[in-house]
Amino acid sequence: MMKSSERQELSYDSYKMNIKELFIYGSQGLGLICLFGYFFYRSVFLTILATPLILVYLQIKEKELCEKRKYDLQIQFKDALIAVNSSLKAGYSLENAFIESYKDMVMFYGDRSVIARELAVIKNGLRNNKSLTGMLYDMGRRSNISDIRDFSSVLIIGNRTGGNIGEIIESFIKVAEERVSVLEEIKTIISAKKFEQKIMNMVPFFIIFYIELTSKGFFNCLYDNIAGRIIMTICLCLYILSIYMSVKITDIAV
Repeated sequence: MMKSSERQELSYDSYKMNIKELFIYGSQGLGLICLFGYFFYRSVFLTILATPLILVYLQIKEKELCEKRKYDLQIQFKDALIAVNSSLKAGYSLENAFIESYKDMVMFYGDRSVIARELAVIKNGLRNNKSLTGMLYDMGRRSNISDIRDFSSVLIIGNRTGGNIGEIIESFIKVAEERVSVLEEIKTIISAKKFEQKIMNMVPFFIIFYIELTSKGFFNCLYDNIAGRIIMTICLCLYILSIYMSVKITDIAV
């Protein structure tokens, strides 16, 4: 049985991390700060002083998780429509078909998946005599996913004009499957490029580590005087700028 907090409608404009995620990504942020503090400053004091930047890293990860949740919903919504269509063919009404699709999505993705939580809201809303099309449109509005908004609009028109709901859903599923196929292909290509980008981002650290390992004290002149600190700060700013640019290059909207 879902908790009351899980029955509430999801907001796709923000993401709230759980304790496990906070620990994992907080540890990652702390590790990055220690890495930067060692390679650019070799100062424990400056590293400790920079620890509040963990909050910035957590905000970045929350944005990534928020986008991932929207992407998952788009993929899973298509599967939910396939389940709805199967129930319609078995003789269920449209509302009952959505209720039945909840069970299928729980089986496929688990009861904590984004689609299961959305369908749980729809199931509870139908029991309280809420409009199915209205709840679907609200889901599309909150998630800002055009497929869901378009489906609810088509469904409203179909109900008003007495169209064949089964044919409407089948046609929409075909369009959604083609779009999802393209999205997944683009996602695969982008993922490969992002992996390459992450490797390239780590190359400077490997170079510095190798030189430091083979020529001990080679970089000492950059850490024990003001001029060296200024040079390393400029290098840090340029490095962060290069990361930002590489992220923007691979940040292709799908």
